Amino acid sequence: MGAFFVEEDYMNIAIISAGKLKEKYLKLGIDEYSKRLSRYTKLNIIEVPDEKAPENLSQAEEEIVKNKEGENILKHIK
Repeated sequence: MGAFFVEEDYMNIAIISAGKLKEKYLKLGIDEYSKRLSRYTKLNIIEVPDEKAPENLSQAEEEIVKNKEGENILKHIK
């Protein structure tokens, strides 16, 4: 019998977030589920830098920060 090769089509999933994940338990959970999903899909987690902002922002300043972070995220979308 001849051998045959079946190419599997994987779904590509990209998760783009503003800021770095700091909590160790969340990192461990993401690593675990990334490993589980690797059989079925290609998972790519992209962390873009968050905008530095003071603690108490006005609503207008908050919108400016969100817009800048949104622009950084859009740069990674094809």
